[in-house]
Amino acid sequence: MFTRTTKFLRWNMAAFFACAACLWVGCSESSEKPLFPEDEISEEMELKLSGWKVDSLDTDAKVVYVKPAKGWLDSLVIDSLALPGSSSLYLAADDDLVDPALGEKLVPGTVISTKDTNQFSIVALDSYNRIAGVWLVVWKLPETPKSSDSKVASSGDAKSSSSETADSAGSSETGSSLDSSAGTSSGSSSDSSSGESGTSGGSSESAGGESSSSEENDSSSSEAAQPQAVKLPDLNVDGGTVTVEGSKVYVEMPYGSDLSSIQLIPLDTTNNLIRPVEMEFEDADGNVGTYSVVAGVQLPGSDFSARNDFWATTSDAMATKKSSAAITVSSSANLEFNGGMATITTREVEGSFLFIDGSWKMAGGFYFSGEYTGQTALDIYEQGSDGGTPSTGDSYIAKDMTFGKPFTARPTAFEIKYSYNHVANSSANYPQKSLVYVMLVGENGKVVATGALSDNANAGMAERTVQLSYGADPFGLLSGGYAIADGLTLGTGDEDVISIHVMFASSAYAHVVAGGTAGNSGKYRGGENSSLTLDDFKLIY
Repeated sequence: MFTRTTKFLRWNMAAFFACAACLWVGCSESSEKPLFPEDEISEEMELKLSGWKVDSLDTDAKVVYVKPAKGWLDSLVIDSLALPGSSSLYLAADDDLVDPALGEKLVPGTVISTKDTNQFSIVALDSYNRIAGVWLVVWKLPETPKSSDSKVASSGDAKSSSSETADSAGSSETGSSLDSSAGTSSGSSSDSSSGESGTSGGSSESAGGESSSSEENDSSSSEAAQPQAVKLPDLNVDGGTVTVEGSKVYVEMPYGSDLSSIQLIPLDTTNNLIRPVEMEFEDADGNVGTYSVVAGVQLPGSDFSARNDFWATTSDAMATKKSSAAITVSSSANLEFNGGMATITTREVEGSFLFIDGSWKMAGGFYFSGEYTGQTALDIYEQGSDGGTPSTGDSYIAKDMTFGKPFTARPTAFEIKYSYNHVANSSANYPQKSLVYVMLVGENGKVVATGALSDNANAGMAERTVQLSYGADPFGLLSGGYAIADGLTLGTGDEDVISIHVMFASSAYAHVVAGGTAGNSGKYRGGENSSLTLDDFKLIY
């Protein structure tokens, strides 16, 4: 069923327990056995498999090995299931152990055939319907003479071993063989003629053609057949960098790279590294371990050392005077680069007749991933002006903003170094505050993940990290009246990402340019000369 090597999604055990409390697998007899130690088990969840019992388990790789309690059974039935809180379990509808499609919900009475496969996946969703983890349940298919078709779930093709071919369905040797296979990183199978048992004094041939007269030699031969893991210090990638942090291997590529087809050198295969993939590597001390490998990119110009076309701004329009019906509308640029930093500022836009000021509105400073089509201060003062007498009504300049740039990665957080200068306004409904947000967006306007921060008081230069929430909008970006794309709706968090929306705003609400004639400053949605200074922005994976 699976052809990949041991590439299991390593996910935080605490997240799994929070999502699924505790998982039990056993049979309906008295030999039922818990998957986790009893001190980690609550009575909130229980899953039992009729007629089957646990042979062994690998909690690191999230693999459970089961076998029939008695004779071979053509199906496996879910006897009982209790789920905690709002989390839920599903059968996987495909063989993807990183981002599986959801099949039917796991409920009592669910029947799983054991005829044509030797495994199934359980997908655990958390309270936000995000995938919290994937567990694999594996059994060994009945032996057939000289057959190499039996698959071990976590290693792609089965490894040969004298303990696998021995006729001992309930023996501990069988469990050990399965468990050790889960730790291999090979993607190819090795046929073993040692599966044919000879007499007690006879010998059997190994895969390499060498004879062996003992089970110990057979085992050594099997271990020798397994390829060596690639050494971590040897990993590199063309055009990018490889960084190892604990059990994570982070591959950073230039913006615009195809993260779905990354070849790590010296590996001879390409991998889709948009989502984490589990691989085995050998560290500098010779220890082989499982690492979570993921690729990502940084956004162009995110060090703010200079203006970059990845980002759009309203500043150019602010600085361009425009006359309409004898009224001249003007302001000044509100984006400045200086000393490796960018500052965006909230400023007034004025309308004057024959050098007599008669109208004022307040516009925020915006620097965002996307495009802005406004060209003059009149477009700021009155979005969509037809060239007639400028209106004193609100101007919704977000209508001239196109949000988002192409993006496929799945960062977990963003890091921003900034300072904020606060100048209060008098609007009770739209108080002055800054805004920084990131939204990952999929097809059909589905928002995959959100993260945001805002300050309503002075903030000195500091670095902050904001976690991205997949399938959730805790800040209320979609409903808070901020400058965002039209037609966005919150997704499950499991969708593929196709674009990234990033916004830096000196005034969170002043994309609606409001005010009018003298005495209407209470309508201002931003505080004049409030400013946001940006020093560095980084996506975390």
